[in-house]
Amino acid sequence: MGINIKGTAKKVAVLTGGGDSSAINDFIRTLVILLRKEDIEVAGVKNSYRGLIENEFTDLSIETVDNICGTGGTIIGTSRTNPYKIEGAVSKILKNIEDEKIDVLVCAGGNDTLTVASKLAMEGINVIGVPQTIDNDICGTDYSIGFHSAIKNIVSATTMMLSSNVSHEKEMLVEVMGRDSGFLTIRSALVLGADGALIPEFPADVDKICNLIARRRKKGRKYGLFVVSEGVKIKGGQLLQKDVDVFGNVKLGGITYSLAEMIDKRIGIKPRVNVLGYLQRGGVPSAYDCYLSTVFARGTADNVLDNKFGMMVGVKSERPKNVPISDAIGKLKLVDRKTYEFVNSLGDIW
Repeated sequence: MGINIKGTAKKVAVLTGGGDSSAINDFIRTLVILLRKEDIEVAGVKNSYRGLIENEFTDLSIETVDNICGTGGTIIGTSRTNPYKIEGAVSKILKNIEDEKIDVLVCAGGNDTLTVASKLAMEGINVIGVPQTIDNDICGTDYSIGFHSAIKNIVSATTMMLSSNVSHEKEMLVEVMGRDSGFLTIRSALVLGADGALIPEFPADVDKICNLIARRRKKGRKYGLFVVSEGVKIKGGQLLQKDVDVFGNVKLGGITYSLAEMIDKRIGIKPRVNVLGYLQRGGVPSAYDCYLSTVFARGTADNVLDNKFGMMVGVKSERPKNVPISDAIGKLKLVDRKTYEFVNSLGDIW
């Protein structure tokens, strides 16, 4: 499948994969408008790669997407589907793309979604990737769709709980998403003025946390806040579940309960635990996320018109920038030690 003449694409299909993020719909809306203005047909693939396998498409017209800006979720649905783990699935995808006369496939998602997109590119499909994950762990882009909206949700939810912890003189551990990268935790901890941030990149030092709590209480401050990534490594800490998804990722959530027990055993103070879970993904996207989604869409449309495939559209200094998908998924973007130590230094003032 190849396009050699500039602007020869007649039909584009777009899918959103993995966990949903606020502002996906803003990306879809802008992309559809830009492509339809060039007389390019746009089809939505229902529920990510599952829709490609099962031949489930929906027409995306300007009228369809006109009023979806500023809404959460994704109007075309999503799923965690790995066609390379399903017998015969890739052959079905290739046949359905040919039968539907799809010239370009746009895949918006995180590392798992983009890894499949990269493999489909090697199958001969004209693929364009778009980073969409609240973890913000994809290389080659300043931000991913959904990151800033998740920060907004984390800060809002945590702020509403803080007054109760102050009133009851309690420490609070707030668990946020972040399997391998702690960007959500770091950014939220900074905005909230947290006493500490625990992230996957660096093992948690429980004794240091206990020491900080004890010092602070001795000086009269009998409440506190620690923001914890779900993927943090804690010596002796236990995950609540050991199931894995279709991409081989261990399902996370609840490590903070184990941390609270460890603190209680050491100093006799048991922090409250709040696992924010899916609350982080939902609701009205932040204004900045909506804006960035239009930048991603602009870069994607340009690639369609310029026949630039096998690329992920990143954002650098609020401008679209192409990165080979293989480079974007080659490694994870991680929080550096200097940033980690800076954030935690702001909480260790006792």
